[in-house]
Amino acid sequence: RQLSMIKGCAGRLLDLVTNIMEMAKSESAGAKEKVVEAKPVNMMDIADEVIGMTEMAVDKSGRPLVASNVIMVNNMCTGDLPLVRGDPYKITQLVYNLVTNAAKFTSSGSIQLSAREDQENGMLEVDVTDTGKGIPQDALAQIFEPFQQEANGDARRFQGIGLGLSV
Repeated sequence: RQLSMIKGCAGRLLDLVTNIMEMAKSESAGAKEKVVEAKPVNMMDIADEVIGMTEMAVDKSGRPLVASNVIMVNNMCTGDLPLVRGDPYKITQLVYNLVTNAAKFTSSGSIQLSAREDQENGMLEVDVTDTGKGIPQDALAQIFEPFQQEANGDARRFQGIGLGLSV
């Protein structure tokens, strides 16, 4: 299982570097639509992998990213979710970014990962719910912009360059 996680992380790291290069290239040449290779993706498997990676993650000081009094809960395993079509690396990276952001700002309580099928619209809605401090109202408009991070409070003690949700 750990070797599989290492292989998955290496693939996502390569994908992240590629995304950064594509972002820089598209900003200098004018934005174009990116073609994403869609494959069947099992969100329950992604949730298991993301929770496992997050529980093993450490911050830039070598401390566990998930506080000892925070419980990680995978509610996706309790339902019968359909496969979704998408890029498994990008979906895993997105969910991982959401969960690790929750872990960075949750000092006690829980982080829950759940999903529900919206049959009417043919979509799967994924929720990351935590008991952390939340995103300040004035920062919400920027969370999907590249290279944006909250500059106040304890946000700066965490690693990253603000690509998380823009990727």
